[in-house]
Amino acid sequence: MVGDVGTSGVAAVANPDLREGRRQRLVRMSREQSVGRTGPVRQIRYRDQVVSPLALELDCRRLLNRAQRAITTIVTAKVYASDLRAAVEESVLRRHEWEIAVALREITELLLDLAKSYAGGTAGPMTTTILISQNRAISLARDATTARILALELLAAQVAVAEAARRDWETAHRMAANNDRYLDLVARTAADEHATVEITGLTEQAAEAARAVRETLQQATMAAEALALPESR
Repeated sequence: MVGDVGTSGVAAVANPDLREGRRQRLVRMSREQSVGRTGPVRQIRYRDQVVSPLALELDCRRLLNRAQRAITTIVTAKVYASDLRAAVEESVLRRHEWEIAVALREITELLLDLAKSYAGGTAGPMTTTILISQNRAISLARDATTARILALELLAAQVAVAEAARRDWETAHRMAANNDRYLDLVARTAADEHATVEITGLTEQAAEAARAVRETLQQATMAAEALALPESR
């Protein structure tokens, strides 16, 4: 079923091959045109330049929203800018976003065509066979697009883990910098040997945190490399 839905939470997607200024204008135009309107409606203008949320049915819009949230999580992470950008550039992620949006728009349009064709009433056996095969084709396309979105979400999850590990390492490193002061305090108060060993262990904890950062960064890099697009398309 193709239901009427609003566009809240989903941004238009502009073709990454366009100049940044043009892309921003198209996204802004699509946002303004979506105010107070519901979809899905067939997109006529600028089809090769932008995908409007109004052109997507509810499930497709939700899928695009998932992809956009995952990409935002990735590119806004400090660990991405410092350690992962070389594995998968933001331009590659935007290319995935564009191709996902275009596929979802085509799926929506085919669903609209099916709904219109079936509006005549009960389908006969030959028509039913065709409808089943066409619905199957749509399902396969949706599954393939969903798989790409899941790969983006996996990368986003790995980046989030790496970001948390980096914050933990930075905090531990900052705290370990004060070890000498704590050791001096222990010495001045004649603390027992156990307390001294416990304070010294902060350095080992910091080293362990650093190892955790390296491991999570390696996992995130592997997930990022899986999303790299071929050099020529």
